[in-house]
Amino acid sequence: MNMKKSLILCFLLLQFIKVESSKANVVSKEHSEPAVTLGEISSLQSNVLNKTIPLSIHLPENYDGSKKIYPVLYMLGSEYRARYAMLASTLDYMGGTQIPEMILIGVDFPEGNRVLLPTRENQDTTIPDNYINFFATELIPYVNKKYRTAPYNVLFGGSNSGFFSVYTLLNKPLLFNGYLASSPSLMHIPEVLQQKIKSGPLTALKSNRFLHIIYSDDDRDDTTESIAEFSRVIADHKPERFTYKVEKLVNQGHVPAMDLIQYLLALFPDFNPYENLDTLDQVTQHFDMLSKRYGYEIHPPFSTFFNLGADKIRSKHLVAAERIFQYALRVYPDSKEFYAGIGVVRRDQGQLENAKTMFKKALDIDPDYSAAKSLLERLDK
Repeated sequence: MNMKKSLILCFLLLQFIKVESSKANVVSKEHSEPAVTLGEISSLQSNVLNKTIPLSIHLPENYDGSKKIYPVLYMLGSEYRARYAMLASTLDYMGGTQIPEMILIGVDFPEGNRVLLPTRENQDTTIPDNYINFFATELIPYVNKKYRTAPYNVLFGGSNSGFFSVYTLLNKPLLFNGYLASSPSLMHIPEVLQQKIKSGPLTALKSNRFLHIIYSDDDRDDTTESIAEFSRVIADHKPERFTYKVEKLVNQGHVPAMDLIQYLLALFPDFNPYENLDTLDQVTQHFDMLSKRYGYEIHPPFSTFFNLGADKIRSKHLVAAERIFQYALRVYPDSKEFYAGIGVVRRDQGQLENAKTMFKKALDIDPDYSAAKSLLERLDK
């Protein structure tokens, strides 16, 4: 009988994996849609910039099945589709395990990211200043209104858009919580940047802010030299609430491909929810700590609840397992897997009619949920 129960539980776990794959928008081959989609293409008419700004939007896999709010990563230059796809995939892969799940908003620059730089002739900063205004008054309010966003935003750019990430920090440090710059082109207006460090808005910083620069030892000479000089000035004038990290990789070239992983691990250094979290109380305490640190409520990810509940069923701690699944349903109210998990608990407790009720609730959410169908059929035999 114990072996039978273990096989059923394994089947349930396998169904969970299949469900997670379907949430990644994998579709049947018989359809003409792509096998995997990375979000939607949209646009925003900007009055500040007097033009239409193309946007690329990627939501977390379980966005529609939860009531959570999500931090937002704004990527500059998402018209580089391979780069955007890599960032979206990285967020999906790391989200909920090593970092919080995040919304990705890509800002396309069809004319190239040089548009974010001061003018060549007289080093006029009107254009980058206007783009800062665009983010502050149009794009961020638009995203906050349309999606369930947390009050935690990150700006990410590389090369010329990396310059803009640093420039935005020095001019409007409270606009984003984290600023990430890959091989930033800081050779543009270096004197202006240094003066901003010494006497600009950053000097009055009273909230925690984070800048992380990554480049490579074989990067462009003017890039490596300007980063070194910028870092020297930062070291002499760094505000107390400001965290600055600069990282030089080896043999990675201009705008290293592995930069985002390094950034995210540094931004969320101890998020990992699987370390020493063996009870529901430990899980909730860990995420309460993270919520206080980052300034918004961070819920445990779907998989943390499911794996912990399954472990408790395997070890026959049925009361603890039901408590986990009941708590999880408050965070993910439309998750059939947690109703099925409660059904397994009730079945193992001998409450067969209650177990059937739970399996039927799972099927009310998804009539094709094969794990719940199989479990219910076994009870009806």
